[in-house]
Amino acid sequence: MSRYARPALLAALAALAVSACGDDAPDVASQTVSHRLDAVVLAGGDAGADAIGGDATAPTDTALQDTGVLPTDTLPTDTNVAQDTIIADTGPTDTAQDTVTTAGQLSAPDLLAIPATTAGGGGAEATLTVSQDGGGALPVTITLSGASALRLVSPPSSVPAGGGAAVRVAFDGSATPGRFAATLRVTPGGGGPALEVDVVAVAVDPMISATPWSTVTGPGGLVIGQQVTLPFPTAPYPDVGGSWSDPSVLLFVPDGFRDRGTTDFVVHFHGFGFVLGDVPGQRLREQVYASGIDAVLVVPQGPVDASSGDFGKLMDPGGLEALLDDVETVLYRDGFVRRPVPGDVLLTEHSGGYQGVAENLEAMTEAGATTHANLFDGLYARSSQFEAFVDAGGYLRSDHTPSGGTRSLNQALASALGGIAVTAPTFANLRDARAVIWPVECGHYESMYYENAMAEALRWGAMRSRRGPRVELRAATATGGTATVRWLSPDDDDLEGFEVQIAEVGGPYTVAASVGPDATQASFALSHGVRVRVVPRVAGVAAADALPSDTYYVGGGSDVIVVDGFDRVLGGSFGGLEHDFAARVGAAVGARGSASNEAVTDGEVALSAAAAAIWLLGDESTNDHTFTAAEQAVVNAYLDGGGGIVVSGSEVAWDLSAKGNGVAFISGLGASYGADDSNSLSVSGVGALAAVGSMTYSGAGAPYQEDFPDVLATTNGATVVLRYGNNQIAGVARAGRSAVVGFPLELVDDPAKLAQLVSGLVEVVTGQ
Repeated sequence: MSRYARPALLAALAALAVSACGDDAPDVASQTVSHRLDAVVLAGGDAGADAIGGDATAPTDTALQDTGVLPTDTLPTDTNVAQDTIIADTGPTDTAQDTVTTAGQLSAPDLLAIPATTAGGGGAEATLTVSQDGGGALPVTITLSGASALRLVSPPSSVPAGGGAAVRVAFDGSATPGRFAATLRVTPGGGGPALEVDVVAVAVDPMISATPWSTVTGPGGLVIGQQVTLPFPTAPYPDVGGSWSDPSVLLFVPDGFRDRGTTDFVVHFHGFGFVLGDVPGQRLREQVYASGIDAVLVVPQGPVDASSGDFGKLMDPGGLEALLDDVETVLYRDGFVRRPVPGDVLLTEHSGGYQGVAENLEAMTEAGATTHANLFDGLYARSSQFEAFVDAGGYLRSDHTPSGGTRSLNQALASALGGIAVTAPTFANLRDARAVIWPVECGHYESMYYENAMAEALRWGAMRSRRGPRVELRAATATGGTATVRWLSPDDDDLEGFEVQIAEVGGPYTVAASVGPDATQASFALSHGVRVRVVPRVAGVAAADALPSDTYYVGGGSDVIVVDGFDRVLGGSFGGLEHDFAARVGAAVGARGSASNEAVTDGEVALSAAAAAIWLLGDESTNDHTFTAAEQAVVNAYLDGGGGIVVSGSEVAWDLSAKGNGVAFISGLGASYGADDSNSLSVSGVGALAAVGSMTYSGAGAPYQEDFPDVLATTNGATVVLRYGNNQIAGVARAGRSAVVGFPLELVDDPAKLAQLVSGLVEVVTGQ
């Protein structure tokens, strides 16, 4: 069930005739921006006003001069960003059709999709096979109603027994681009229910070339989707009064995209100084993939490498809808969709792109509307338009940096929205709150991907997913022979419920509990340690294809809790949508339970319930926070209370010590930064861990390849407990308190060696 009433939202947005400020766009030579107003106008008098909750018109936006000068902030060098690889690809193969039947009489595919044509270039034809299971030939009457360009070709008058009749439908083509639909009706003679089949055809604008799609890969060669850049007549430019002429639009279809009958879109309005070649550096494709949502990314080229937020034709009423109609014809032509029907729109932007977003808050497609506006350090003006959008039922997500120049307006908008707005971007808030307006302590250009900002906004905002919602596993704990698993899930229109699945280490998964779509936890009897995960049940997604949550370990005999703090999905060595790292390490030590770092800081799971904690961070780094201030406080309180902690991660010392995000904290753990890359994938136990011996990590069978393991140094009386193969320090410890390991523990190649290592580390930090 959708969390918002879409008909009410559509009605409210239809009542808004929203346009833009006249003086917030920067002056650009040869650029005319005369089609903007600085007001929110309600159509239809009181009826229009009531649609957004009141009879009064929305407040007038105070004009804010946009100087066109954004903060000087270069994109930080990140040596951990994996290079995308583009591989020639012809696009996906269309999926099998569904079947419609009458009551024991006729059957046929539910859709007849006629091959796409080029406008002005002739027509096409397709054949539908109608079958029947009766004992003799069945007389039928076949009709076609709908678009006049679609017609029957010599339809048969009967369907043979036990066989099929071929029904040909021709599309005569169209001089103008468009989408065409009709209903084919097969009525059996002598009465009985008729069979109805949808027929669709498309004429693509001849300007939109049939260019091959390319495969986009992420870390480790992981395929994340397909992309193409094409010229569109409905692109922002060329436009009357505009000084740019590039008609390019980049399309990205994430891997696993599911044709649901309507297509949702993420439309991104870029900021100043942008060209489409900047898309990889801004990680737009990676974030759409990581979100798990079932939507196509559309990135139109606006002002080319210029200080302007004018998106030409997309600033005019109906401009975005026209572009998405054209995009839909391409998706149909190239085999991604069988029903070319545009659905909901989630708008994203960076910096000066807010103007394009503001102009399209009221956009309505054939089967949807703009439901979300996501601003990343971009609220420079037009606050009243975004306020009206939220009042009308839309969802706003807006972050702001210290240096970007948007902080004061964001704070003012949050205040104006009152109780509707929240300032903490928790997963639950990103899912449920109408407005989330929050500060991020990063540079202007990092605001889109800092803490996975765009990916998480999309993940928790969209109502449809590719393989089921990307479930956040919160905790798996055991008490008195009963295990309890807790999770948080994005909403999803197709969600039917959840299965909690368990497995012995190395064994198959079985269902331990099955619950409904509103459940957030489940309990079951448990006598020993197992791996555990949560898998959504989703209409239209095969059980084997559903996306599981991360995998934890629960029910072991050791008094240890494993904390999964590895949330990084951008720019690192691992880009998967789920992982089992906590389960690997938990099984190695026989942990009693596991929890996410968010569950710990939110107070859902207390570290004090265990004698030792193992905090896994993989290669999480500065933009994702190895340890936030809140996490540092929780860990310090736990240590002060007598607990012992093992911290593992390849960027922990880099982030906390070298970058200064927790010098005192990591020093208290006994470690500091030595170097960024050990250049060694082997380690040996020394000192208190001498009995562990040597081992390798990040081998061919590892879940990811770590490329920058930290070299450590000792502080506060810590001793060296691990050395890399080249004798540099890989691990340090303060006996009875803490240990820091400079590489991800989950990458140790030999499970027996991993068990020795983590058990030895736990003994050191607990003083046993």
